[in-house]
Amino acid sequence: MAILTPLTFDEIERCARTFGITPTKATGVLAGSVNTNFDIVDGHGARWFLRVYEEQDIAGATRDARLLGRLAASGVRTPSPRERVDGAGFVGTFRGKAICLFPYVVGVHRCQASVAPPDVHAVGSALAAMHRVGEGFDVSEGLTVASRFSLDALVQRLTSLDERSLTREIRRAREQLLARLDELSKFVPASRPLPLVHGDLFRDNVLFDEDGRPTLLDFESASIGFAAYDLAVTILAWTFGDHLDASLVSSLVAGYERTRPLGRDEIADLPSFAAMACVRFATTRITDYELRPRGSGAYKDYRRWLSRLEAVDRSFGLRGADLDSTLRDIWPK
Repeated sequence: MAILTPLTFDEIERCARTFGITPTKATGVLAGSVNTNFDIVDGHGARWFLRVYEEQDIAGATRDARLLGRLAASGVRTPSPRERVDGAGFVGTFRGKAICLFPYVVGVHRCQASVAPPDVHAVGSALAAMHRVGEGFDVSEGLTVASRFSLDALVQRLTSLDERSLTREIRRAREQLLARLDELSKFVPASRPLPLVHGDLFRDNVLFDEDGRPTLLDFESASIGFAAYDLAVTILAWTFGDHLDASLVSSLVAGYERTRPLGRDEIADLPSFAAMACVRFATTRITDYELRPRGSGAYKDYRRWLSRLEAVDRSFGLRGADLDSTLRDIWPK
């Protein structure tokens, strides 16, 4: 992505000193698609990750930092934010934007071609561990809020697009997505919501250490939500190349169930939540990426999520196939 908030070294130093760190080197991080990030090295050789929040306000960044600190303290492998040197919490400000500093996580992302069953097994287990910790949260603590990607919010995104700016292809996709959103609005989940789901556990939000242990990153889409939805997002993000890879799906779900067995109500909800995930990410890729001028940032193709939606309809039997037998075929118990 582009560095949305360019900073001089002196400005980076001023931000880092908020957290008691004196940098000797700083490099902009081009990966990612939402925030501006810098890789910092301090005088002791320690590496830090400075984040400038581009979308979240101070309250949202504070909630994000509190959540990460709570998860890390509970044993979830995720970086815990560094406290400000004045003791006033985890969030500073620069040019009116929230900033946080995290210990730099050393590890590697997996490209889709390199994803193997042990990787997704570990990711599934890590997601389940996060859900188990989240089940102990009290919603009144304010660590998470309702998702900003509700069905109504997605409809609003699509209907607010300027018709004159859309290509014929995007118009067709918009009509397809609006029709599917109308269909999904009639879906009533059998399972109950959890106080915490990640909502965005893509490959670029997981780093593996040399022993294959995953660290979970970027909880900005975390919200109150459903385990089956979070699992569906993760399945679709990790097991789809040109098609859903049944062996990867099986390994991911096995890893999840090793830590937190799925209820039958959650299994029953999976197909509809998988379709919902496809619609959500196809929609935001149209509104956030497709309509940007090329070269202004990372490009993410909405068509990939329409392809996933077709695969969901075929593989999960959402349109009339026998659900139980379909699930048994995909991940035998």
